[in-house]
Amino acid sequence: MIKYKLKIEDIIEEAEGTKTYFLEKPVDLTWEEGAHTHIGLVGFDEGELPNKNWVRHMSIMTLPDENKIGITTRVPGSSSEFKIKLSKLKTGDEIILFKLGSRMGLKRCNRPIIALSMGVGIATIRPIIHAYIKDKYNIPSLINVNVDSSSEFIFKEELDKLGDDNYKNYWLNSRQGFYEILQQVIETENAIYYVVGSDIFIKDIILRLRDKKVKDADIIIDKKEEILPDYFII
Repeated sequence: MIKYKLKIEDIIEEAEGTKTYFLEKPVDLTWEEGAHTHIGLVGFDEGELPNKNWVRHMSIMTLPDENKIGITTRVPGSSSEFKIKLSKLKTGDEIILFKLGSRMGLKRCNRPIIALSMGVGIATIRPIIHAYIKDKYNIPSLINVNVDSSSEFIFKEELDKLGDDNYKNYWLNSRQGFYEILQQVIETENAIYYVVGSDIFIKDIILRLRDKKVKDADIIIDKKEEILPDYFII
């Protein structure tokens, strides 16, 4: 397993309690849109056994051609030791990146894509949108729907500038408003749905999509195959 010890090049406060950490990008490192990775605090692997409390699974919110690795997260966000320590890191400090993978790459099969996310889950969707804008081959349209009760919509200004006839954003500050838009976009014929958010959010959206006869195979979530039955409960 390859581990990269990378310097933090910049830290951006996206909203209250939400930060993006930009890491240096190794020349040989690449990934696809929607990729995830493991982030470890320096020292997590120095004992007889790795300290799992110092490691988190996170989405990469940038594309390789941006020449930087971006991680957006709530900090401290919880009382977890990892988030507390992460919140105290500064530019020039190092963190460890390993185990890159992707379960959220664009499906280029001549079908519309609808992205449904909650809060900071838009960080997973951001590179998917940028990859679509750069190359729309075999994807007729993309709709992005994000709900955030704080109304501090991360990346809103950036993503709204990309809007065109085939790409549209909806930003909602209430679950009721989100459900109303969901009822509209579900009418999109033969769409594929990308769902990102809390476990409760994901399970709720899956049930609502199923109720509208959306097939499980057309619902994409960033979870390991072995735990998918926990979300697609029959």
